[in-house]
Amino acid sequence: MDKNAEIALKLQALRDDYAARLPAEIQSLRDLVSDLAQPEFQRDALEKLNQKLHKLAGSAGSFGFPDLGKQAKKLELQTQTWLAANQLDMGMLRVFAVAVAALDGQAQGDSAKKTPLVSQSAPLKTNTLIYVLEDDPDVADEVCMSLRHFGHQVVHFSTIAAAEVEVLRRPPDFMICDIVFTEEGRETPEAVAILQQNLPTPVPVIFVSTRTDFEAYHAAVRAGAVGYFVKPLDIIRLVDCFEYYLDRHRSAPYRVLIIDDDMALAEHYKLVLNSADIRAEVSNNPNEIFEVLQDFHPELILLDINMPGCNGIELAQVIRLNQDWLRVPITYLSSEQDVEKRAVAMGRAGDDFLSKPLGDRELITAVSVRAARSRQLSDALDRDSLTGLLKHSRIKEQVDAELSRAVRSEENLSVVMLDLDHFKQVNDTYGHPAGDKVIKAIAHLLRQRLRKTDAVGRYGGEEFVAVLPRCSREEAQVLMEDVRQRLRDISFTVDQRTFNVTLSAGIAAYRPGVERAEQLLQEADAALYRAKAEGRNRICLSR
Repeated sequence: MDKNAEIALKLQALRDDYAARLPAEIQSLRDLVSDLAQPEFQRDALEKLNQKLHKLAGSAGSFGFPDLGKQAKKLELQTQTWLAANQLDMGMLRVFAVAVAALDGQAQGDSAKKTPLVSQSAPLKTNTLIYVLEDDPDVADEVCMSLRHFGHQVVHFSTIAAAEVEVLRRPPDFMICDIVFTEEGRETPEAVAILQQNLPTPVPVIFVSTRTDFEAYHAAVRAGAVGYFVKPLDIIRLVDCFEYYLDRHRSAPYRVLIIDDDMALAEHYKLVLNSADIRAEVSNNPNEIFEVLQDFHPELILLDINMPGCNGIELAQVIRLNQDWLRVPITYLSSEQDVEKRAVAMGRAGDDFLSKPLGDRELITAVSVRAARSRQLSDALDRDSLTGLLKHSRIKEQVDAELSRAVRSEENLSVVMLDLDHFKQVNDTYGHPAGDKVIKAIAHLLRQRLRKTDAVGRYGGEEFVAVLPRCSREEAQVLMEDVRQRLRDISFTVDQRTFNVTLSAGIAAYRPGVERAEQLLQEADAALYRAKAEGRNRICLSR
C-alpha cells in the first residue's frame, strides 16, 4: 500500500475513533449537568462543562458531525452566560439538561452523513514547511494528516511554548494556529505577533477558533493573519485558502505600464520594478496607447500628468472611453503639488496619486500594493469560484492575446483542451460533492504542474483550456502526459468506495498562417474529440 493510501486510511480511522468516543463524551456532559444541581459542585462542574462543550463545538464538525457541533456551541454560550452572571437559572437548567440529553440523537443523525475523502497516490512534492499549533489532539491530527496528504511537510505543536522555540530556530513557511490554549492560559495572536518582530521575514498565519468576536479577528490581523476559520473546520476550505495564498506568491509577476515623457526616469522606474520581479513596460506615445494595452495587458498604469500634446488627465479619459480597459486602475505619478489640480486629476478617470520624487523602495511598495489589489479584484470577477481558474470568456481572451504575441515574435504557442472522461458517471454514482472534489483536484494539479507564465481556464463543466506560450506541441505533449498520469493515479473515496478519474486532451500549436484564436481552439477541440474516439485517457496532437 502506498504512503498516501495509508494516510487516507488513517484519516478514516481518526474519524471512526472519534465517533466511537462520542457516547462516553456525551455521557460525561450529562454527569456534569447532574452535578450542577449540587451547590458545592456547581461552579467546578459549570467550568468543566464549558470547557468540554467548547472542545466539542470546535472538533465535531471536522469529523463529520456538523449539527452536533452547532448544538454544542449553543450550549457552550449558555454556560458562558451562567459563568459571567455567577448564578444558574434553574428553570433554564431543565431545558439545558434536555438539550444535552438530545446530543446523542444529533450525533447519530450526523453519522449518516458521509464526507468524501481524496487520496493522492502520487503527491506533488513541495518544500513547504507548515507548523500547526493546536492543543486539541483530534483536530490537530485531522489538520496535519490533511496537509501531509497534499504533499506538505508538517510539524505539530501542542503548546505555544514549544512552538516559540522552534519558530525562532527554524522559521516555517506557514503557520496554522488555534487562538486559545486553555491549559497554558495563553492566546496565540499575541505570542505570534511578538515572534514576527524577531523574524527576518514575517510568517503568514491562518488562525482557527470557535470565537467570532471582532477582538479575535483584530488580534489575528495584528499577528499577520492571511486567513481565519471558525471551528468546526472545513478542511477542504482551509487547504484551499492555504493553496490560494501559495498560488498568489507563485503566480506570474505583476504587469505595470509606465507612461511618461521623461524616458530616462521611466526607464529607471522600469529597472527598479524589474529588480523586484515586477514586469514593467514604458511608453511615451499616447497615439499607440491601445496597441500597447492590447499587447501588454497591464494590471496597473502609472501615468505622468504633465506631458506635451496629450496630458495625463486627457490620456486617462481616452483610456476610460474604451470598455476593455475600464477595470485597469490608473495611478497618476507626478510632481504636481497644487491641491486643486490634483483634485481635478483624481476626479477625471484617475484612481490614485503618487508624488514625485519617489524613492525606489517607496515605488516598489506602492506599486506592489496597488497591483496586488488590482489582481485580487480582477480574479474575483474573472475566475471560477470552485476552481480559481479563469472563466470561459477570460481564457479565450488569453488565447487571443498570446496568439497576437506569437504572431509578432514568431515564437511557439500551444493550446490544450482537456476533458475529464465519463465525468457524468461520477456525479450520478457518487454525487455532485464528489464531482466537485474531482474538479478541484484537476485544477490544483494544473496550477501546480504548469509554469507561472501559462494560463489555465475552466472552459465548461469538466472541460479545461491551457495556454502555453513559448511551448512547442511536443513540449506541451510531455507536460500534459505528466498531468494525465498524475490524475490517473489519484484515488477518490466516498462512503468507503474508491474510484479513479482519467482525462483526455487535444493539443494545437501556432504556425504561420494561423491568425485567429478560434482556429487554435477548434483544432485543439478536434484533437480532443479524436482522443475520446480512440479510447480516452490519452493525449492527441492536432493534424
